[in-house]
Amino acid sequence: MWKYLLEKEFKQFFRDPGLPRMALMFPVLMMLVFPFAVSMDIRNINLVVVDNCMSMESSLLIEKCTASGYFRLVDICQSPAEAQRLMDNNRADAIITIMPGFDKETGLGTRLPVGIKINTVNGTKGSIGSQYILNCIRMYLAEKNPDMAAAPSFDISDKYYFNQYMDYKLFMVPALIVIAITMITAFLPALNIVSEKEAGTIEQINVTPVSKTAFIVCKMIPYWAIAFFILTACLIIAWAVFGYTCRGSILWLYLYTALDMIVMAGLGLLISNYSNNAQQAMFMIWFFAVIFMLMSGIFTPIASMPDWAKAITYLNPMRYFADAMRSVFLKGSNPLDIWYDAAGLAALGSVMVTWSILSYRKSE
Repeated sequence: MWKYLLEKEFKQFFRDPGLPRMALMFPVLMMLVFPFAVSMDIRNINLVVVDNCMSMESSLLIEKCTASGYFRLVDICQSPAEAQRLMDNNRADAIITIMPGFDKETGLGTRLPVGIKINTVNGTKGSIGSQYILNCIRMYLAEKNPDMAAAPSFDISDKYYFNQYMDYKLFMVPALIVIAITMITAFLPALNIVSEKEAGTIEQINVTPVSKTAFIVCKMIPYWAIAFFILTACLIIAWAVFGYTCRGSILWLYLYTALDMIVMAGLGLLISNYSNNAQQAMFMIWFFAVIFMLMSGIFTPIASMPDWAKAITYLNPMRYFADAMRSVFLKGSNPLDIWYDAAGLAALGSVMVTWSILSYRKSE
């Protein structure tokens, strides 16, 4: 019986030409496009300078900023009002005002007559841009007055573990794998049962002696295969395109993928049980998917969230899956290091599968 149920599910999946294409193209496009498009590396900051000194020293400071590669010099203005007008028109992200006497004060150790204005409509771009400007000014002062730069009597050395060059793409690739697997293994099961309801074919299964457990489990197994296929494709792209390889055992990645698939497929089938049509199922799964992504720690650290939000994340399967994926991929962790992620996924998976089995009704 199980054999025929599984055969039915695989045939049903491949019978629709759109589903295999979506399962293939969605993760491939995500892996090829998003690591380049979604980046926290702030560059091309539009810079306007108000140079009231008009000296060689002020020109050297401007050159130091533009040579860093982070700034794009828009204009050198003569008045603060003109520079402010450029910022109001969104043509300037930062304004450096060099006061008169800048050339005389440089290197004296007194207060440097330089003002900085930052457009913080985009808070991240504004805060990082201001740090870039301050670093450029520090480097300029260090070149002009080496004694000031050498003032501290101690030496600080730092080392970045697991992502030595602070490569944002390396940080994002495991997160994109998590998103691709979660989206596919949630949306497709959510459309599975409800599509049979709309077609009327599910009544033929309901009148058979097939148990609810066998029916739901056989619905989930094909998505295990799909999740493993997506993970394999994403790992190949990460290696072939970006040169990234998993530092831990790939077997652990498949283990956590299997656990996450149980949770998300269980959620999808649960939603499908309660939905009367595909539109309802799509809306409900999208509602949960957005919450899962935003509160998973993929884009913002969970440690920075308020306490009530941290408590909610314990019910989020993507929290555990994203942490496990990054830990294994970047750090080389094993299940003993991140056992709590496996425990969280297993607990949520048990609840979702049990609920989806109990909520499925063979008769109205």
